[in-house]
Amino acid sequence: MRWQAVTTTTHDMTNDHPSNTPESGSKKRRFLSAEKKFQIYLEAQSTDKPVGELLRREGLFSTDLSRIRQQVKEGALVRLSAKPGRKAETMASSEFKALKLELLDKERALADMAVEMSLLRRKTQWGFVGAIVTQRLKAETKQEILTVIDSSPQNGVSVQRSCSILMIQYRRIARWRQRIRRGRGLEDRKPGPKTAIQSGPSTSFATHLN
Repeated sequence: MRWQAVTTTTHDMTNDHPSNTPESGSKKRRFLSAEKKFQIYLEAQSTDKPVGELLRREGLFSTDLSRIRQQVKEGALVRLSAKPGRKAETMASSEFKALKLELLDKERALADMAVEMSLLRRKTQWGFVGAIVTQRLKAETKQEILTVIDSSPQNGVSVQRSCSILMIQYRRIARWRQRIRRGRGLEDRKPGPKTAIQSGPSTSFATHLN
């Protein structure tokens, strides 16, 4: 009788403590959702059923239960340490698109300003202040202006816009281009009449006066 009592007591203690291995070797570990893990955690906290029975039913090890308990603790600490306040509001799709378009417009405006500042710096280097209207320019300066204006579309600025920034007439730029195409160069002609004026009266007129 004493031996039977000892055996019964040992059997009860085994059921009260979690087993290190599942009872059935055919069960495999499976993915557990957050809800399932929390359910297992709550059942393990209850004193109605032995923990070993829960582990055998779910096919878990004692280490799995320890991990679930640690995850629940960490999640609770994160939530409890959060400061009170309004939750972050989600942005509507239409509002996001509007903000994106506004950002693109500002980026284009900044790019235009950068190109404009670059053109004005070049104009200062050429020694010009104000409109370039009646100044006689060297051929080298004309070529530099043409090069800068012709390359402006690569930076997103039209030729007309570049002429407006430099304050030079577009037709003057077109005339320079035409002279280059005709092979005449960009040198300014010397001032003076196109044909020489004959000096003195003709012989027949002088004879008639005499």
